[in-house]
Order: sequence, then structure tokens, then C-alpha cells
Amino acid sequence: MPLTHYYPMIVPLYRERYLQTIWNAEKQVNQNEGWTLKNKTWAPWFYNMRPVGDSPELFYDVCDVMAELTEKYPEVNLLTAVEMAGLLPVGGTSIVRSGNGQPVRIAYTRPLPTKVKTPEEAVIVLNELSTDVAGYGQKDFVEGRLIDGDNIGIFDDMANDLGSKLIARLIVLWYAEQIGCSVQCDHIFYFLNRNLKTLQTIADFPNHSNSTLKPANLKVDYVIEFIEALPLLEKVMAPAEYRVICDFQERPEHFQDVDVQKEVLALAHK
Repeated sequence: MPLTHYYPMIVPLYRERYLQTIWNAEKQVNQNEGWTLKNKTWAPWFYNMRPVGDSPELFYDVCDVMAELTEKYPEVNLLTAVEMAGLLPVGGTSIVRSGNGQPVRIAYTRPLPTKVKTPEEAVIVLNELSTDVAGYGQKDFVEGRLIDGDNIGIFDDMANDLGSKLIARLIVLWYAEQIGCSVQCDHIFYFLNRNLKTLQTIADFPNHSNSTLKPANLKVDYVIEFIEALPLLEKVMAPAEYRVICDFQERPEHFQDVDVQKEVLALAHK
């Protein structure tokens, strides 16, 4: 369940532009064009915590909350970040937890050599891989030490459809098998839930028809449900900006029309 008492954190995340819209985007290209998400959905807002180290106090607050969230699951003894997006906060979370007397080991996944957008595509790539990433040095697809009996939690900054989390889970389970290690990986943690459809993905996954995805009862937890925290942004957003973001959350399919996108972009530039 989301940690509703931390919903006010959405305001500094917006003010410091980790939550960006076509009104406050850092890059001109996003002001002019918006964003295309991994699932090919056009969107007028984007959430990116990769540079959150630029805001030390906010970074600490995020890690402190993620420590509280993950400490609810003492059975998880290894947090594994999804590539670079989760790497910074998982490190900070581990430090906070050590200070709380509840240390936890951490790791992270590397990108697959072929870009994939779905777990199904990841399975195909993984079936053709060896554990060697670069052919030199010592690089692995899971950078961390897996031990027999590990209970692993996938860790990330946000989720839109859980796809990247499920891909990371497949990489972890595949890597464990390659090195002859028996692990469990059914927990997923992240900070912001962008889309309520993830709840349906969680509910459906145990009965998924594709056994290569390793269906299981996933235990998913996160801090902020965006649609519930969104009203807190009304006072800090421009009126038109707030209306557009609310409308997009309610009916994103309406915004996939190119003419609607042009209209919204023009509104942001007034």
C-alpha cells in the first residue's frame, strides 16, 4: 500500500524538476514535443530521478522513505536496482538502513546487449546470452554477489507498466541460474506509481500464460500513487498545466491523437 503521509513530497519533486511537464521541462525538445514513454505512449509529463543527487536534502528524504518502505519486508536481504535509474536511490537507501540498524545488501542490473521493451523480448535475448557482458574485465549482467537462499527485491524509481521491473527480475533469475545459485525474486519496490494499470498487471501475473516469464505472486510496494497525490500540485502548477495533467491521467488514449498533442503543446507555450 502507498505511504500516503509522504504524498507531499510530490511538491518538491515537481519544483526541483524531477517531475517535469511540457510547462517546466528542462530540455527545449521536451517543451516542444513532450515525451514518448517506453510503451510508445505520448505523455505531457515525465518523472526522472536519475539526477536527484543534485538535490542532497531531497535525495536523503527519498532514500529515508524507501528505507522505511523496504524495512517492512525483513525477508528481503538483497535490493537490486533496475540499471542506472535505481542505482543512486538504492545506494542511499542502503546507507540509511545501515544507520537504522537494518543493513541490506545491494546490487544492480545492467542493460541487455539488445534493447528490449517487453519481458517477452527479454526472454528471447536471455536465451542467447552468456554471463560475460563485455568480453573483457569483470562485468556481469547483475553487478552484485548472489548467494544461495537470497530473497531479492527489485528496486526502481517509478513504474508505468512494471515492464522494466519484470525484465530486471528475469535477468536476476537467469543470472542466478547461470551461476548455479538458488534465489527468490518476487518483491518489487519503487517510489512513484505512474499508472493504476500496474495494479491489474500485478493481479494477472501469477496466472500469466507464458511460463518463460516465470509467473509468481508478486509483492509490489511503492510510496506515492501519482493520481492520488496529484491534487497537491494544483497550487504550484499553472491552471492549464494542472488541468492537462489531470485529464491525461484519466484518459491517456485521448492524448495519442496528434492534433490533441499540438493543441496541448500550444497551450503550454502561451
